[in-house]
Amino acid sequence: MNNDNPIKSSIKYLVECGWSENQAKNLIGAIHDKDGDRLWEIAPEWIQHCGEKKMYVDGVLESVAMGLITVTKNDDGEWMFELNVTGQDVGKQLKGDA
Repeated sequence: MNNDNPIKSSIKYLVECGWSENQAKNLIGAIHDKDGDRLWEIAPEWIQHCGEKKMYVDGVLESVAMGLITVTKNDDGEWMFELNVTGQDVGKQLKGDA
């Protein structure tokens, strides 16, 4: 991230991760520390967390939307993802095993 303006750099990073500019501003604006002592410590961690989660979720859901992954819900209510035959074939092609 650009150290010249950490807020603008953070917004840019979050937008690059897939959030809209308005969403990025809201995510940054959501950071609070009741004493204010740790704000600059937790802010970068929060921003990185939001960016990584957005890229992960978008990547997984994009794979589902492409028809590569089957989805089910386990007994604990968690979503479970598994490559289907199409996804396995694509994986083999990417590895060069096809």
